[in-house]
Amino acid sequence: MIALYILIALALLLTLLCLVKLRFTAVYTDTLSVKLKVLFLEFTLVPFEKKPKKKRKKKIPKKKKETDDKKDKKEKKPSLVKKLSDKKGVDGLISMLTEVVKLAGSTLKSLFTNIVIERFDLSLTVVGEDAADTALKYGKLCSVVYSAVSVICSTAKCSDYNVSVTPDFDDEAKMKVFADSQFYIRVYYVLKYSLKALFKLLMIRYKR
Repeated sequence: MIALYILIALALLLTLLCLVKLRFTAVYTDTLSVKLKVLFLEFTLVPFEKKPKKKRKKKIPKKKKETDDKKDKKEKKPSLVKKLSDKKGVDGLISMLTEVVKLAGSTLKSLFTNIVIERFDLSLTVVGEDAADTALKYGKLCSVVYSAVSVICSTAKCSDYNVSVTPDFDDEAKMKVFADSQFYIRVYYVLKYSLKALFKLLMIRYKR
């Protein structure tokens, strides 16, 4: 009987955990900043700063040292988040929106449909070298930004969003970009699609 109570308690606990919301807040001005809130805990995901670890000096044989030097010379491919966070201003925002659209249309589409966007505000001030250049840039950015936001907000659950792209023909004006978004997904869906992906991967390897 005690074992049954324990199983029921574990089942209830697991159910409650699956209902927990993973709430993300993303703000973009010149750089990207992303925070995750789980219940009362908050974590900064981007930018992520690692504390340098103190390395102890060890005696390394000459042959091993040569191979290690060759490995260090090989360029490490930066992650997608690192690439996007390194880009600044309007170009960085466009790259970020493009990558999110690609993800929303890929195998992660089913996961995106369970994301609830609570807030999505985006504003761009377009400035060119002259009036003609400003008008040209304005047209290009409108086509990219509005179509990208439309795909994201139609794939995910988004009741309201505000997007503003305005040209500024003042000679002393500067390009301005601001984006602020808050969205959440429940732990249940993250676990569900993670297990699905893992199962598919195992099936592929098993067939080989």
